[in-house]
Amino acid sequence: MSATPIILKRSHYFTSLKLKKRIDHLFKSGGKAFGKNLMLRFERSTQINPPFQVVFAVSRKLGGAPVRNRIKRRLREALFLLLKEGKVKQTGFELAIIPKKEVADLDFSELAADLQSALKRLPKPARLAE
Repeated sequence: MSATPIILKRSHYFTSLKLKKRIDHLFKSGGKAFGKNLMLRFERSTQINPPFQVVFAVSRKLGGAPVRNRIKRRLREALFLLLKEGKVKQTGFELAIIPKKEVADLDFSELAADLQSALKRLPKPARLAE
């Protein structure tokens, strides 16, 4: 009998941040982390499971609806792959991912590397006193 691999859904790693109040608060007072072609706004979340609540903020300046949707799909997949492979150690954040115009033309591997470098700039969890 062969072992079947466990297939985890995206929702195991991150969910969408949907409350306008939380999104506005995130943009107003959240911290910033930068990648070469994108910016992250972040704030600690009270939820640990799933590790991230994410909103993809793609401006109309980046292009029409098909272009913006493609950017969001590629960012969503890059984030899923990074979390699935365990390349991001930080957890418990609300994130807003804000791409720059160059993201539309980036190779997927470059996009994933840029997102990974930005996520590595998230603050580490505070250590408990021993």
